[in-house]
Amino acid sequence: MYRYMRRSTAALLFFLFLIINIATASAGYIISLTPPSNGHYDAAGADAKISFFQLPFWIQISCITGAVLAFLALFKYIPLVLGRIEKLLNNKKRRAILDFVTSHPGCTITEISLDTCINRGTVRYHLFLLIRERKIVRKNDGNKMYHFKNGGASPERKQVYGYIRNPRKREILMGILNQPGISNATLAEQLHLDKSSVHRHLRQFLDEKMIKGHWDGKNVGYSVTPEVAKMLKECSG
Repeated sequence: MYRYMRRSTAALLFFLFLIINIATASAGYIISLTPPSNGHYDAAGADAKISFFQLPFWIQISCITGAVLAFLALFKYIPLVLGRIEKLLNNKKRRAILDFVTSHPGCTITEISLDTCINRGTVRYHLFLLIRERKIVRKNDGNKMYHFKNGGASPERKQVYGYIRNPRKREILMGILNQPGISNATLAEQLHLDKSSVHRHLRQFLDEKMIKGHWDGKNVGYSVTPEVAKMLKECSG
């Protein structure tokens, strides 16, 4: 913070130096001779105005150098100042988004937008900043993106929350939870889904170790793990 203040002060000084140079160049200088002690001197042509371009070359170079440095300083630090102002102005929105993600792990952009009454474009912008600042993490599941507060739950638990937030996956998981040992065919029939679609979801659950499969001699029956069962009950309750 102290370094930033020093740099900002330097930029301001350069800017003031530039303004003074411009004012001096446009107004010119008045050079007056000090009269001798006896009071008699020739004042003809002694007082005169000179323009900037009539100044000594080294003074012109100094003024131009100062102007260039001032411009570079402003070019570098104005975006920083404006960025900090923008961050301050949008802090309430960003805080609201972070609070919602914290209390609703696995939420989507649509859910955040509806609950916080912030338009989707603004939500995306603040999510990008929060992800960049490592305040939250994002998990992708096909076309769905789920958001979690960074830290706390393990990556595996975050993935489970993401699946539970997906209506189709949650429906299948709840079907397995309510009927341990249920088969793919029975799930598809009860949920009015295609067998291949249910099989694809089941394969994902098996890969993530969210469910277990048991061969009963005719079909493979599925059951959710105790950890997933607990999370499903928490979310449904």
